[in-house]
Amino acid sequence: MWSTNRVTLSLGVLLVCCWPSTVTLAQLDHSRVCTADGCLLGFSMTDTNSTQFDAFIGIPYAKPPLGKLRFKSPVPVDPWTVEYNATRRKPSCMQRSTIRLQDPIIGDEDCLYLNVYRPKENVTQPRPVMVFIHGGGYFSGSADPQMYGPECILATKRVILVTIQYRLGVFGFLSTGDAAAPGNAGMRDQVLALRWVQRNIAAFGGDPQAVTLFGESAGGASVQLHMMSPLSRGLFQRAIIMSGSALAVWSLPVDDPLALARRQAKLIGVSETDELTTAELVDVLQHIDAKVLVASGQALRTWFDHPIVIYRPTIESAAVPVEERFLTDDPRKLWAEGRYMDIPILLGTVPNEGAVVSLPILGNQTIMDQFNERLVELLPVVLALNASSSELERLKERYFPNASSDRWVSEETADGFTEMLSDALIKYPSVKTLLEFLNYPGEGCRETTLYSFEFVGRHSFSTVYVPSDDDYGVCHQDELLYLFRMFDLFPDFPKESPENEIATVWTEFFVNFADQGPSRRATPPNCGKQVETVKFENAVPANDTGSRISVSRESVLSHKLQEMVEFWAAIYESSYVAYD
Repeated sequence: MWSTNRVTLSLGVLLVCCWPSTVTLAQLDHSRVCTADGCLLGFSMTDTNSTQFDAFIGIPYAKPPLGKLRFKSPVPVDPWTVEYNATRRKPSCMQRSTIRLQDPIIGDEDCLYLNVYRPKENVTQPRPVMVFIHGGGYFSGSADPQMYGPECILATKRVILVTIQYRLGVFGFLSTGDAAAPGNAGMRDQVLALRWVQRNIAAFGGDPQAVTLFGESAGGASVQLHMMSPLSRGLFQRAIIMSGSALAVWSLPVDDPLALARRQAKLIGVSETDELTTAELVDVLQHIDAKVLVASGQALRTWFDHPIVIYRPTIESAAVPVEERFLTDDPRKLWAEGRYMDIPILLGTVPNEGAVVSLPILGNQTIMDQFNERLVELLPVVLALNASSSELERLKERYFPNASSDRWVSEETADGFTEMLSDALIKYPSVKTLLEFLNYPGEGCRETTLYSFEFVGRHSFSTVYVPSDDDYGVCHQDELLYLFRMFDLFPDFPKESPENEIATVWTEFFVNFADQGPSRRATPPNCGKQVETVKFENAVPANDTGSRISVSRESVLSHKLQEMVEFWAAIYESSYVAYD
């Protein structure tokens, strides 16, 4: 119903916003905050209700990770003595753009900055804090206010919002499997940012004991990893996991990170790579031009853009002191054994999560033909699944019942293809996360909410995945359009639109979870193990209140979801292969 209204965004075009790269201080309504690191000078922004709030952007929380600091743990920033101008947008971390194909390398290694947004009104009690981790498969994304604008969340006037940047790809996740480059530099960046919040957020009027950590896609998986990491204990009290999971195959640790590091070195022409010690290897890679490292990453993929995620969080070896390890074991094992912070969680998905993978294949006839011709070979690449003939038959029967045996994927079977990828890559690990959280033995509280965001609006990230204005339903990342202002990609919604209506309800849903009022510091005792499922969708026709959206709630998990989890658990238990 919305296909004729959707904005078409070519993969080669990035819309330009009117936000200036530098704000002239003389033009600002000054906001000043003094932190443990020094004083900051911010400026005013306007929320979706035309009310002003304070913004402090581009705040450094670590020293630039350059030279010998490349691949290493972040080092806290040195305090400053003059007022810091927190009005300037900072570059994203170094990455290959998935949007601006004419200029594929963007960002900078000097990128460890965060943004803080707060309501102007003074309150007697500190406000709860929401800290957002952007997604992007651990290799792309940023906290830029043009991409993750705070206007919707700040319109509630109830929370302080922090958005953070962290090292990506080879810079954030290369590992030699020992102390030379233990890996997880990007995750340690996130930890240091969370520690910055603990030290400084009170100066902004925030409550360091009421921090909700939330993220989407790889950002959601990061949230779950922080729940399991000893380094993150006590740094947040609530968690929101959006369309991602640390149990997903694209987030699981690489089996042999040193072999991957040596492959990277060979791609950029490092001679005698296999003879170098790990310390020598790291030293060589620290001297390689950053753009050369990023550009060579595409050659690490096996086919097309797969595996999508090359560099990922890693299990740290015994060479790293226990107290310094971010990830101590396989996330599947840690989660199944209940080795995580026992805090309230909110998690959920959208219907067509797999569109981020399916649409680029479906939109390229040559690539789609290759996938069909080499199905047995390429399924393990896309799904980390080395399926037997009987398991392949089960997949075909479930998702491609009417397809010919030699051509599973076509325009006619596109929905089944997207559904298979949605289930395998996002929904299965997400619901498995919830079920294991609920079912872990013990008397602890398990306050959990599972949402399904099914509202179809006039804009969609499908236009980023494939240059088309066809209606592909609610795709991966589409829920973000109603939580953040994403002016880099999409124009604002009309004021009286159903999109604005859902944005208000959706934002309140998240803020309500983060702000539990006077009791938010502690979880009620003996609250039991319970799950609430919430669905957000279009109301057609309009309901009795005249609303154009529908929000329904149940206290049970649907049989369909439980059956889907059982199906994929059986498949992956016998057929999982390392997603390297």
